[in-house]
Amino acid sequence: MGPLPETSLIITAHRHGPMLEKCLDAVAALDPAPGETIVVVDGNDQAVAKSAQRRGFETIVLPNAPGVSAARNAGAARAKGIFLLFLDSDVVPRRDHVAKAVSALGTIPGAVAAFGCYDDSPAAPGVVSRYRNLLHHFTHFHANRDAQSFWAACGICDAEVFRQVGGFDETYRVPSIEDIALGYKLRRAGHRIALDPSWQVKHLKQWIWRDLVVTDIARRAIPWTLLLLREGRLDNDLNIDTRSRWSALLVAAALAFLTLSILQPWLLAAPAAFLAAAIFLNRRFYRFLANHGGWPFAIRAIPLHLFYYFAAMIGWVSGHAIFLFQRILGTQ
Repeated sequence: MGPLPETSLIITAHRHGPMLEKCLDAVAALDPAPGETIVVVDGNDQAVAKSAQRRGFETIVLPNAPGVSAARNAGAARAKGIFLLFLDSDVVPRRDHVAKAVSALGTIPGAVAAFGCYDDSPAAPGVVSRYRNLLHHFTHFHANRDAQSFWAACGICDAEVFRQVGGFDETYRVPSIEDIALGYKLRRAGHRIALDPSWQVKHLKQWIWRDLVVTDIARRAIPWTLLLLREGRLDNDLNIDTRSRWSALLVAAALAFLTLSILQPWLLAAPAAFLAAAIFLNRRFYRFLANHGGWPFAIRAIPLHLFYYFAAMIGWVSGHAIFLFQRILGTQ
């Protein structure tokens, strides 16, 4: 099948490595191919540019490393297509990625943007990596199809609309919630966004404990809380749906009563009850994990998931404190 000239695929990368090589190999094999592939180097790693050029891709080098949002915007500014396809450099797209991207737009009438999800067979081994990637898949797979946000790891957007709303917010320099913020801008402008979970990519990242702490608190929960407060909204979708909010509250309550039980031992039953309630609320997810790795894997993932909710609560409280402090200083 010939290329789809109306599509421009944009990949950003900060450094060269095996994950980028696998991503670019898969992009080179796409059928149909995009009209153009633009690789934006967020920094001065010449190996990234050489790897892209060896496959015939256009490259943009930003030696001052302005960050992921600015890099994506630079790629979008150069793009000639009427549709912008964004792809992270640590994922592997399926062969029909471009065709699935265009068809994803049609799953919601009038949608100007769409995104997919990670597949349910993550590449990286280990409980932490498998849990984290399967959580992402499960969350997107069960989210509202008429989405409120956007996801740039595997997303498509009308180029004209993207430019009208100002693209990605370049104050987000590291991968964070820049794509969620873009989704909010699109929705605020009256546009619709489709989530098509059948449009999937394979995530290659190897997660470790430190990544969970830094990502879930500093790069997700705190900035997302700040964004929600500035927007004056609280969506019942994705990671902030009602089940997730109740789960975070139950985990926080369990820790609070565990602390109090040092002084009043009879309160020790409360933490167990709260954690049991949180586990019960997420029973469908744990069955999903068991189906993809057995119950021993699912049981080992439960503490990780409870920590995930603890991190969300820390981020929520911290975000509110930062928001209040900024208001007092007049910077909000």
